[in-house]
Amino acid sequence: MGGRFLVVVACVFVCTGGAAYPAPFAASAVGQTPYLLVTGATATGASAETTIDVEGENDDAASAVLSIYVPSGYIVNLTHQSGAQIGTIASRAQALESSPGSVVAATGTIAVADKTDPGLQAAATRCTGTPTHAAIWNEHLVVSDQTLDVPVFVDAATGSETTFSSAKLVLCLPQPYAKTLPNYSPNGLRIIDMKAVLSAGVLTNPRSAGSFLWRSVITPWDLSGVASNTRGAAEAQSLVTVPASLSLKAKVRTIRPTRHGRKTVRNSVLLSGKLLENLRGVDGAKISFFTGSRSAGSVRTGTWGTFAKTIGLPTKMEFRATATVPARETPCASPLPATAAPAGCVSATTGGYKVGSDTVAVAPRRR
Repeated sequence: MGGRFLVVVACVFVCTGGAAYPAPFAASAVGQTPYLLVTGATATGASAETTIDVEGENDDAASAVLSIYVPSGYIVNLTHQSGAQIGTIASRAQALESSPGSVVAATGTIAVADKTDPGLQAAATRCTGTPTHAAIWNEHLVVSDQTLDVPVFVDAATGSETTFSSAKLVLCLPQPYAKTLPNYSPNGLRIIDMKAVLSAGVLTNPRSAGSFLWRSVITPWDLSGVASNTRGAAEAQSLVTVPASLSLKAKVRTIRPTRHGRKTVRNSVLLSGKLLENLRGVDGAKISFFTGSRSAGSVRTGTWGTFAKTIGLPTKMEFRATATVPARETPCASPLPATAAPAGCVSATTGGYKVGSDTVAVAPRRR
């Protein structure tokens, strides 16, 4: 798995002339096995850095169209001024024309573009069928010694999509297979993964607790590069549950053993708490303890999300805990109809995250 994205509709149109390169440079697959992974703020109504990955395999067919549906309840901030940077983007790619066996990294920024620009409106029409959008963002990617500017068209969901989505993303990528055909990607560049990290303030969580299903539909190119393979369009899902919370409490334990007729005092502290997603315990998550900047050990949560650890307490100390919850595969939920994703739902994940506790202070007993 690898890659991320968000509340937008994106298009890339790059046309290059020249001779076509032979079939061995093309991907071996005609379909795709994508993953979608989403992480963000862990509290209801909160806004934080939000990361959305769309991840593929090295031998998947190149993506032609990527549609992402943001769940109902999320709010997209469209008030940023033109030119403002609102995030970063990274991807893995293959240059099928020059080095098809190698994978290269591409990184860049996401900024607000001028939605009245005629060139962007023309690109919007080619990608989405209309020149008018609520906002346009621009992804500026640097790949080796080349750059790609990818316009991103932001819109509210419409029609039947409003039953499960508040906003929609459609990403149109150029074909990397035939240099003689229009919309050819420079050097046969094929994007494998896309990871967008949107800054805090761009996306706000729903105000009510619950589990929210992000959906994506990825349509591959036909290996000829002539058209997209609409029958190969597959759905990938990512489930985000909010709020996630980590509680921590401390209880001093004192032992007064007698040695050689003298009473001594030994202090320890029992650190305990619970990790919850939407008020339900999370099993098997790693809980790390810290005192200041130093590690104080770790444990795993039990069946109900509970944990406990005893630590020596020689002096007054402050403790905090962090929970690390990895992304987890899960069954697809209520897949889109075959008219929207003919290849069906091929993957689903529950998003991973980190969440911290409040700090607790505790002092040993001397007598």
